[in-house]
Amino acid sequence: MTFNCIDFRREKLADPRRLTEAAEEHLIACPACQAFSRRVNAGERMLQQTVAIDVPDGLAERILVGSRARTRSPLKLWALAASMVLSLGLGVQYWHTAPDRERVALAVEHVMHEPEALMSTRLIEPQRVSQVLESFGAEVKVPMTAVRYVKLCPVPGGTGWHIVFDTPKGPATLLLLPQKDERVRTITASHRGMGVHVEAGGQGMVAVVAGDTDLAREAAGMLHQHVSWAPSAALTVNERGVRPRS
Repeated sequence: MTFNCIDFRREKLADPRRLTEAAEEHLIACPACQAFSRRVNAGERMLQQTVAIDVPDGLAERILVGSRARTRSPLKLWALAASMVLSLGLGVQYWHTAPDRERVALAVEHVMHEPEALMSTRLIEPQRVSQVLESFGAEVKVPMTAVRYVKLCPVPGGTGWHIVFDTPKGPATLLLLPQKDERVRTITASHRGMGVHVEAGGQGMVAVVAGDTDLAREAAGMLHQHVSWAPSAALTVNERGVRPRS
């Protein structure tokens, strides 16, 4: 039986974090279901952020007391309190972030959160891999034939692609992450014993994760043989400082 959009949406709504192989294959080839998946993932992410927010004791009650004189509806009062608590929590969450190191940590944590990706042995059709890369804004020069994992994942800023490809020295992970901040800089660094190469590309940023920084650079170089990204005014950064990209 052919796996169609209705089948995918039923499965996605039943368990947003776990999809069957048939659903994953349909998702790679279907832009409409990719958009649907992003909306579902965004809702899941918002729920997680709301639950995880740490706010001062009694904040909601103080907001309600201070707003009673201006608002009569209890429903409006609770909506106001909830929105202010959420805003405060998100502000605290991102206030102290260091963008470059935060992006490196994000890439490693994402890879470690999905260890099954590195164990996959099923090769993905090069045409489907090219579709995913092009949907993110890449120009595919040479189709990638050694890709064995492709998945659409919820990430900060939206939904990104998690791709595992083989290199002569072992598997590497490619993360395609949407990023509204246009100041993404090229950085190669380590986090929790793994190497990460980050650069601007496509709809945001591209992160290559491997066993150490040298392997991450080599895997990124291999990726550049297959894919080119739109020019950007990024800076090149390494663990010792910053220098203009040549």
